[in-house]
Amino acid sequence: MNWGLLGPEHLGGLRRTRALGLGSAVRKFNQLAVPGLGGVWFAKQLYLATLGVAVAERLRAAGRSVTTIEAANAIEALACWCAFTSTSWEQDSRLRGRQKMLGKSDLTFAKLRQSSFYVTQPMRMATVEALVDLGFVEAGNQRFNSFRCTDTARDFIDAASVGCKPFGVSVEEYLVRQASNAATIGTTLPLVKALSPLQPIASDALVMLRDVLCKSSGSSVHSARRKNGLAWVSSVANGQKSNWTSRPTPIDADHWNDLHLGARFFATRDAAIDVLNAIETAIASTLRISIPESVRVPSVDRKLQALRQKSKEYLDDTTPDPTDGQMATNFCRECADPEPAQIMRSLVSRDARVMLLRGENILPGPAFRGGQDLEEDEDELQGPSEQNADRIPLPTGISPRVRNLYLLQLDLSGQLGAFLKPQDRAAAV
Repeated sequence: MNWGLLGPEHLGGLRRTRALGLGSAVRKFNQLAVPGLGGVWFAKQLYLATLGVAVAERLRAAGRSVTTIEAANAIEALACWCAFTSTSWEQDSRLRGRQKMLGKSDLTFAKLRQSSFYVTQPMRMATVEALVDLGFVEAGNQRFNSFRCTDTARDFIDAASVGCKPFGVSVEEYLVRQASNAATIGTTLPLVKALSPLQPIASDALVMLRDVLCKSSGSSVHSARRKNGLAWVSSVANGQKSNWTSRPTPIDADHWNDLHLGARFFATRDAAIDVLNAIETAIASTLRISIPESVRVPSVDRKLQALRQKSKEYLDDTTPDPTDGQMATNFCRECADPEPAQIMRSLVSRDARVMLLRGENILPGPAFRGGQDLEEDEDELQGPSEQNADRIPLPTGISPRVRNLYLLQLDLSGQLGAFLKPQDRAAAV
């Protein structure tokens, strides 16, 4: 006799992502595009994360038991709560946690630091690489809990919150006090102005951030690519549209080739995901389909043809593959196979999450939902550049980090809010 527990039909904790075993290649192309930026796309992300590190350091120095992640998550949650309550809980791409925090009040640091209070993927996660590479933190590794503020970070915090004095003290001092005495946090206007992701950072801090992006203490190649990238997207922001036919003056040839090869890789990966989506839709009603049957489904066949074309464009590019073990090239060769059935076997085997391959049959996997939208890839934790891709005048398929750099440049120039809300801008005309 076999004993056991009945499990749920779907495992709720399993994320619906399709990384296809390409995470390392994705990170490589993104890093070559805009080194050291991580998933940062607006300045307040860096300020809130850095402030969290500073507050955690002071609390521990005073004998309080708190991790840096807890402090940073608590401050980010408070910042988003301040923004939501000041806009009648209107959604914005710079905010997270609306559903989880709606209706919550009487905030204390003890409540804010609880993992159940706020989202499981805070914006802080997108800042790890940037905090290290831009010289905001010292760390023995890239673990957030090991971070310690540098003088650059402290100068940035002071500049970003200048003029904001909740209850007559600095923002950092106020947060340390409230975390130390378990008192309710008073969300006064100075605190909202300093923390809310919807409120711009002081101009001196923006100047400092631009300077750090261009002249960081890290690799000179990294800072040069960021500086050149900023120069490029600044010219784009001023109306000079660009495409792949002409290399922009600020970008050197090697950088441009890396960007173009990366775009071709991303296009192939996206086309592969389109094939998998078409197969998933095809089996949604039957919960099983064979490889030969799938090949004959018109929607799947069309996606396969598009995938072969995208992979051929990548393979025809003479730029050397920068990924470990030529991961990108090997993937594109799989996608260019002349036998459609072999492409499908390869892709479903790589998926192994939403769908599974059993012999010649494709079956629903533990994250199968019959064609529902996939969740965001955790590798970059990107900003809203995907939904705004058609509004950002950059070459098609370019690394999302370059699109995020475009958004960051708008923020540095005080134009991000208007860009994210075009309907408001149109109504004002």
